[in-house]
Amino acid sequence: MTDIPFESLVQTEIITASKIGQQISNAPSAVSTVTAEDIRKFGYRSLADIINSMRGLYTTNDRTYTYMGGRGFGRTGDYAGRVMLLIDGYQANDNLYNAGFLGNDGLLDAELIDRVEYVSGPGGVTYGNGAFYGIINVITKKGNDINGLQTGLDAGSFGSQKERITYGKTFDNGLNVLLSASRFGSDGQTHYYPEFDSPATNNGRSVNLDDERNRRFFGKLIFGQWTLSGAFVSRRKSDPTAQFGADFNTSPNWLQDSNGYVDLKYDDDISLALKASYRTYYGQYQYQSRAVFSGDFYSEKNLGRWWGSEAKFTNTSFANHKLLYGVEYRNDYQQDFYLPAASIEHSQYLVSGYAQDEYQWHPDVRLNVGARYDYGGKNATFVSPRVAAIYSANEATDLKLSYASAFRRPNVYEKYYSDPSFLLPNKNLRKETVNATELVIENRPDSQTKIQNSFFYYQTHNLIGANEVGGTGILQYGNLSDANTRGADIELDHFWKSGIHLKTSYSWQFAEDSNGQWLVNSPKHLFKSNFSMPLLSNKVYLGLELQSFGRRLTEQRNEIAGYSLLNASFSSTNLIPHVILSATVRNLLNRDYAIAASSFNTQETIPQDGRNIWVQMVYQWP
Repeated sequence: MTDIPFESLVQTEIITASKIGQQISNAPSAVSTVTAEDIRKFGYRSLADIINSMRGLYTTNDRTYTYMGGRGFGRTGDYAGRVMLLIDGYQANDNLYNAGFLGNDGLLDAELIDRVEYVSGPGGVTYGNGAFYGIINVITKKGNDINGLQTGLDAGSFGSQKERITYGKTFDNGLNVLLSASRFGSDGQTHYYPEFDSPATNNGRSVNLDDERNRRFFGKLIFGQWTLSGAFVSRRKSDPTAQFGADFNTSPNWLQDSNGYVDLKYDDDISLALKASYRTYYGQYQYQSRAVFSGDFYSEKNLGRWWGSEAKFTNTSFANHKLLYGVEYRNDYQQDFYLPAASIEHSQYLVSGYAQDEYQWHPDVRLNVGARYDYGGKNATFVSPRVAAIYSANEATDLKLSYASAFRRPNVYEKYYSDPSFLLPNKNLRKETVNATELVIENRPDSQTKIQNSFFYYQTHNLIGANEVGGTGILQYGNLSDANTRGADIELDHFWKSGIHLKTSYSWQFAEDSNGQWLVNSPKHLFKSNFSMPLLSNKVYLGLELQSFGRRLTEQRNEIAGYSLLNASFSSTNLIPHVILSATVRNLLNRDYAIAASSFNTQETIPQDGRNIWVQMVYQWP
């Protein structure tokens, strides 16, 4: 995808929107992509960096985790988010918090990503529980994309460094292998928080409590119709903010996430018209933490395990119809919290069946109709429908009108976690649902340009969130209210034959609750612009990225000013033989800005990083 003309890029097959390989122009939803070439040119180091560059999406970081927002919804400290994260079609969210893990706690090194697809709107008809406001699918590279041995060495601000070794190859017998391991470390910074500015708490200075370490492993084997893939990450991060009322500037205060999966898939061409894909998977997530509260040592260890299987079929036996149908079973057989006072053990399951039909009703009109039924007991039974029509006004213009519903059942943390000093359980917590109507206008005025507009209206019912219980300082998750979002966005993507590339998007989104109040941490305006161009006879690429985010509200409903960030990158693949070089400066203008803190922080806002630098050298062994 990196060097082909734009008219060919438009023909690239996507798999996220409906689990059927199809052209982007045929997808029933708005689709945006970030390629491996974009990742290199703009120096993206994590999935969070990639997501921040995408239309209508944004992330926040509270110095422990990175959270994702989209379509106007991004409650602070919301582990679950409401955009499903997939890796090669495997759902990567854990089964305790339903978290996606977008930073250094994520499963993948950015260098292993072939492309990222973002499909806006509910995806419940094909992905079920949790595909609420959209889907992000990360497609990983194959062995032939590496074609040998790679070693990488990175260094950056705040005492950060990373080492990576990757091997990939396609053998003569057809076996395609990709294996990779990496290590990351950062010393972090000293942070000042005025809320703790007293001699008893080191005058608000948090020292030596921002370090971070991780280890990653990834493997992918493809042989014939079989694909076996797996990943593992273990990340340990210190908390400089003293969340949950921990003693400020006191060690230990750290948390550790260990996350992994194994995914086995078999694709079968039963006949020319009937194709099948079978998948079985296993996943595991473990959380550990150590901290000091009022001088007393505290530890916690939580563990989740799950497995599942899916069989899906595509059938083109009937003229003008493309049928997709399948069944899926998922068993979250361990969802346990091991707390000092008590242990909480839980398990749950989900049985699903789905079907959809892509019908060429008229040479210029395609219909996409489908539904999914999920059954998992109380608060996990739902029918997710979708109806969409795609009208091709001419060869360059498509209009897509869709209506869809989806649900998200409360995760076990929201429903069952119990700590009398911090969070109370709510066993009556109900699933939240969304009904969405969206109009997409896609235009390709010439072979190198694509313009995409979308207009949307979402109605969310029984929105789940945490509120303080009666002024006690103790939180409890509940179904707060209904919420509505209306908005529009536009994205322009243009390639020049000289190698210059411009991608620009603007989103306006307004989310309010049933009382007409603007939702917390929901910027109305988001502007993204990415510009890259070749220099020195195509030996070096310059990448410039501008990101602007509008004002938003804190949990205390005070307003935070909007901000704009400028990032700059230089990269080269052929300046030195066998060497890939890149250097990135983020927040080039050293802008001071902050994001809204979570409800379990004493701080109302968390200041973010100033100007920081990252350099990388990758050697491709001959």
